[in-house]
Amino acid sequence: MTAFNFFLISILYFWASSTALSLGIGYYTVYRPVVSGFVTGLILGDPFLGMAAGAVVNVIYMNFVSTGGSFKGDQCLTAVIAASAAILFGLSPVEASAFAYPFGYLGILIWKYRLNINHIFVNKYEKAYDEGKNPDISLYDGLYPQLLLYIMSSVVVGAAFLIMSLFDNMIVEYHENIKIFLFMAGMFLVSYSVISILTNLKNKYAYLSFGLFFLAVIIFNIGSYWFLTAAAIILFALSNKNLRIDNKRINKINNINKKDLTYAWFIWMNFSHSCYSYDRLQGLAFAHSMKNIFKKLYNEKNEVSRAIHRHTEFFNTEPNMGTPIHGYIISIEEQASLNANDTDTAYIKKGMMGIAAGLGDSYTQVVLTPLFISLSVMMCVDGIYIAAFLPILYLAGSILLISYSGWMNGYYAGREYLLERINTVKNSKIKKHFPHIFSGILGVAAAKLILTSLESTNTVYTLSSVVLSAAAYWVMKRSKR
Repeated sequence: MTAFNFFLISILYFWASSTALSLGIGYYTVYRPVVSGFVTGLILGDPFLGMAAGAVVNVIYMNFVSTGGSFKGDQCLTAVIAASAAILFGLSPVEASAFAYPFGYLGILIWKYRLNINHIFVNKYEKAYDEGKNPDISLYDGLYPQLLLYIMSSVVVGAAFLIMSLFDNMIVEYHENIKIFLFMAGMFLVSYSVISILTNLKNKYAYLSFGLFFLAVIIFNIGSYWFLTAAAIILFALSNKNLRIDNKRINKINNINKKDLTYAWFIWMNFSHSCYSYDRLQGLAFAHSMKNIFKKLYNEKNEVSRAIHRHTEFFNTEPNMGTPIHGYIISIEEQASLNANDTDTAYIKKGMMGIAAGLGDSYTQVVLTPLFISLSVMMCVDGIYIAAFLPILYLAGSILLISYSGWMNGYYAGREYLLERINTVKNSKIKKHFPHIFSGILGVAAAKLILTSLESTNTVYTLSSVVLSAAAYWVMKRSKR
């Protein structure tokens, strides 16, 4: 691997770990192993092998959820190393995933220390404000923390590849024995993840759905195209049709136009987690998104700076489902500026953000993302790589639509729209039928992965890994009682 390859991979890892320059959908696309594995493979000369390795990593991390600053493993770094190991060491996707799995814990460091170090930028912003310097919020929420993230990303990727290089000679010397060990470890991780996911669904029909689709593929070897088509029809039929945007405000004078709103939304989507810190979380990002709004509402720099500073207090919500809060706050600030009144919006934000946070994560991270990513994984393990991008593109479009429509409707329709959105999510047919659809897709993906593995590996190793993972899960569950 050349220095230029390393530079490109460090850029990829930085981009995937950041919300900057990805319009907020990088977390749902570039960060996911299917995509990051593909891009790593593209850099190293074999994109589809990289994507296949990423797909296996995705199964291992399928129930990954990051909420409120929690982080249990870095699936993107794992996928980058898995794709690299598959290409550079000649490992199969399953073997490469097992080799890369420990590196996911190395990625936790970047998240943990980033949230601590970002506190420095919060303090520097506060100090500059207290000194009357009217600090530029975009520097403290944008440029500085993003430079820090790139440095940290490069260090972590460099450390990972350095550790990886130490195993080069060992893999060459003990190639076959190590491959057998890695294969069994990889199948163990995959099987353990599948069992854990089915258990966490807490739906007795999920096991039935998984089993039926798993057996159908094992016995008849049905192509994934059929399942993708069927899933697309079902999901379209279950999707909600009420993501409208009302563009009228009754009895209100508008100083803010749609272009201003769109630009504010653009800033939020790109920097919602840029200066994510333990003490403020998304506080600086909220203020950053309001920067151009206040420039439109006030003429004096001091007034703009004071208004921005009011919104740097603690804030945290699901960044896409919670956008009606932002739109509503903009409308309040606009009316307050027209009446020359100061307004205290802190209690409004805090009252609304909690509702949107929990419900939002339970929909975007727990339902939509695993649903469409699993469809992509299903296609990958069947060797149909181009079609694997279709569910990812649909997921990205859905997230953008949810976010943008929420932002606009929050401004035009007020807090009532957030309540309407909450009711829509609670009554969502996709959420209701998610366990059955998702477990069926997972059954197809697991069956395809096993059939593919059996073509190149001893059946005994495959079955032993599956049985061992089931036994390990049973022991773990028993020990927790």
